[in-house]
Amino acid sequence: MGGRLALVVGSECGALGELGFTGELATGLYESLKAAGGWRAATGADGPLLNPTAAQLSSAVGAAFAAAAQQQATLLIGFIGHGTATSAEDFFLLGQDSPSMPDSHTAFHLTQEIRERLNRSALDGLVVLVDACETEQGLFGAARRWPELLARAAGRMELLVAAGDGPAYAGCFTRTMLSTFASGLPLRGENLLPSDLVDPIATVCTRQQPEHLSFTSGTVAVSEGGDPGLWLVPNIARRRDAVTDRPAAGFVDQLTSRLLLTAAVRETLDDVIEAGGNRLRGVIGPPGVGKSTLLAMLIRPSLVDTLPISPEYITAAIFLTVNSSVDAVAVELSAQLTARVPGFAAAARTAREFDEHNSTAHDVFDIEVRHPLARLAKDGRRVTVIVDGLNHPEVGTRQLLIDVIADLTRSDDLRHVRVILGIRQGMGIEDAPALAHMHRIVVSEPVAEDIAATVESARDSRMVLDEREWTAWTDVLLAETPSTRGDSDSVTAGWLMARLMTEIPGAVVDQAMLRDVDLDDVVALRIGAAVQVAGEATAATIGALLGVLAAAGVGPALPIEVLDGAMAWMGHQTKFARLRDLTVGLGSLVTRSRPGTAREAVGVTHAALLAGLRTECRRLGVELDDGHRAIIAAIEDNGTKSATTYARGAAVRHYLACGSSEAAFDFLEQLQTPRAADNRDLWSAWLPSFTAVMGADHRDTLRVRNRLANSRGRSGDINTAIEELENLGRDLTRVLGDQHIDTLTTRLHTADWRGHTGRLERAVAELERLVIDYLRVCGADHPWTLRVRNSLAYWRSERGSLRRAITEFEQIIEDQSKILGTADPETLRTRHDLARSRAMAGEIDRALVEFEQLLTDLNRLLGRDHAQTVRTRNSIARWLREGGETARAIAEYESLLTDQVRIFGPDHPDTLYTRNCLAACHGEAGDITGAIVEYEQLLADQERVLGADNAHTQLTRTNLDFWRAQSGR
Repeated sequence: MGGRLALVVGSECGALGELGFTGELATGLYESLKAAGGWRAATGADGPLLNPTAAQLSSAVGAAFAAAAQQQATLLIGFIGHGTATSAEDFFLLGQDSPSMPDSHTAFHLTQEIRERLNRSALDGLVVLVDACETEQGLFGAARRWPELLARAAGRMELLVAAGDGPAYAGCFTRTMLSTFASGLPLRGENLLPSDLVDPIATVCTRQQPEHLSFTSGTVAVSEGGDPGLWLVPNIARRRDAVTDRPAAGFVDQLTSRLLLTAAVRETLDDVIEAGGNRLRGVIGPPGVGKSTLLAMLIRPSLVDTLPISPEYITAAIFLTVNSSVDAVAVELSAQLTARVPGFAAAARTAREFDEHNSTAHDVFDIEVRHPLARLAKDGRRVTVIVDGLNHPEVGTRQLLIDVIADLTRSDDLRHVRVILGIRQGMGIEDAPALAHMHRIVVSEPVAEDIAATVESARDSRMVLDEREWTAWTDVLLAETPSTRGDSDSVTAGWLMARLMTEIPGAVVDQAMLRDVDLDDVVALRIGAAVQVAGEATAATIGALLGVLAAAGVGPALPIEVLDGAMAWMGHQTKFARLRDLTVGLGSLVTRSRPGTAREAVGVTHAALLAGLRTECRRLGVELDDGHRAIIAAIEDNGTKSATTYARGAAVRHYLACGSSEAAFDFLEQLQTPRAADNRDLWSAWLPSFTAVMGADHRDTLRVRNRLANSRGRSGDINTAIEELENLGRDLTRVLGDQHIDTLTTRLHTADWRGHTGRLERAVAELERLVIDYLRVCGADHPWTLRVRNSLAYWRSERGSLRRAITEFEQIIEDQSKILGTADPETLRTRHDLARSRAMAGEIDRALVEFEQLLTDLNRLLGRDHAQTVRTRNSIARWLREGGETARAIAEYESLLTDQVRIFGPDHPDTLYTRNCLAACHGEAGDITGAIVEYEQLLADQERVLGADNAHTQLTRTNLDFWRAQSGR
């Protein structure tokens, strides 16, 4: 469903003089719309409709409307050819057989024919482009006769015509349109809208005057803008921007529309640029003063005539939302840097290959951003990244982002990186110790006169409001600086309030309110205007929509299909077209990403709006919890890629908001990856949210702490893991008791991590006590009892009690086979531990037999490429070497190396380690020269991949020196 359909017509009227260009220009327009804008044919024919009869023209338009209505698509009708006006509001598009003085039977009456089809068809927006003479009467007729039907059907329309009441010359309208498509407009947004073409056409086509009509959710105006979803083609002039083709592009469009460049704004921009020598710059101020807009202007410096920078000044930009996670930020930054930094793609590919199977040291931000940037440090190319809205993400995610930003702007290997932060003042972010090195640029609050000027500047573009109504708003702004009442702050609403005021007709304003108006009042009035336009019957639907948007939070993050599913769950089955109507009808309350496409996403524009939105939701009968539950239902039922991506960042928040902490915990477990560092960040990001919503002593909060501590240990921070597990154990004993399964499990994890630090005596002593406790609480046949017995036997073997460990492993395998089955991963793992203990005890031959039997089963059950299978093959090669069978060991290592290169890649640490072992075997077999050559090649690769100071690199260097000495060198 959805999409963008186009019907382009080139028509010569036989009764009038030949134009000669209609076919060429119609073909050019159709091909340009198709190739650049993704428009598809609205009828069965791929290409323009050339020289139709009047009947064929009418039939084609009808078929186009029917197709668009069936698919809930946006429809574009383009006409190039003969047109004529016969009287007021009577304008005809002429077919090949139309007479010079037509009527409704012999030509296409633009106003009436479109009106009739709007009455029968619900579209996802309509765009009409007419390159013909005397089009003004068609525009006047459309302005008077289409809105009523549009309000009931599509709701959004753009009409752009070539001329007023005079002639259109030589196709200048369409020629200029095509040339503008090819060159773009530097002062416009991500995509070119019909309104954007008015000035270029008027400038080039001096003998005619193009006119534009926009209808958006009840507002009819000859103006800039309209629905950004009704775009024609991407604006090629924006190709050099950091956010081109990225989700943030639509948000940047919204931020930079209707700019008022005051002296204070220009000075602040200059301050940011002049502070470029600082690796970290913070743009700080209260909400609504224009921080995000300032940063958007750095991305699009052509909008400010005094900025001495190019679009390349900002390399990448992230506008954070409540759903932002570190991994999502990393992926988005990597995509932007790949497109804009030469060599970054190759550096990122190398980092991914190295870390693909490394489950400990590095997280996704390291792999996708930090390491590739470090590899490019010697290029001398400065990289400047914008990160705006640190106040939006969850508290845990915010701290992780602060840490990575501090690393980017402090580490010596990243001295070429600059970060510009947008920070909301008063939340303590600017005082974070990790950001102490930040250079601060404070954004001044706008004065009332500037805000009033913004409102006044919009008056000329809003024909529905008269001067008296605008004067009333301006008087309010000049009387006092508007402030918000809301969650925690009483701060300037600034430009945000001004933007909303420009969208509120004076007719809906209660004059008694104007003496003490604040942002929440303006939000209520803006929603009241939307309800008035849509009709009181739609108020409940708008309430549901607001409830979902408020639950989704700030920023364009909620995919439109999830919004659709959430609305259906709340009992409002709404077609996509109507859903977009209502969303567009909320104006600046809503921000959109990739508008008018299948990948569109929406959200609340600013955090300062949330308090007012919640109040209005309740007034309309919707509680915020309803919005959270609706979104949960939608993402559980929707398996699309965008819904899944949204769920990764937002589902836990929605579950917690509904009190479903167990579902939130289960969802987090599904998000874990093979990389322990990613899992550490995952649990760390959400722990503060669990604590805040469910309480510190809630069982699911305690379970999150357990997962976090163990992820820390697996990522290499074992001492911190032990400390956190000890603290957790004390809290579990206090809350759940010392015999609760969660308490016992935490004690088991603590003992295991102690063993990894070499504190074997204490680990064994703790595990001995735990075996007794598990037997009493769980019973002898419980899987956890078997697991703790296995841990005890393993750490006995590490301590040197090999015979006792072997006996225990043999009994455990017997019990596991009976209880879990011989194919269970736990049983297979214990068999490996038993064979390893036999080999360590000197029973190498018997151990090798058991390893070979295990390998046969692993190949059958898990496959040749499974990590446990590869581990067992490595053990076989190792103990063949230890047993003196060097030739067999070499054969095993060579076979293993071939598979590791295929599975893990040539630069993976396990692959490099196998090469080290293989080189040693060659030396021990007498091929000292061959061993030296292999060590030299290995050393070069390790220095490139791991670094000269890495412990494995140093070991190889030591081994190389040894074998060189053996050769007499």
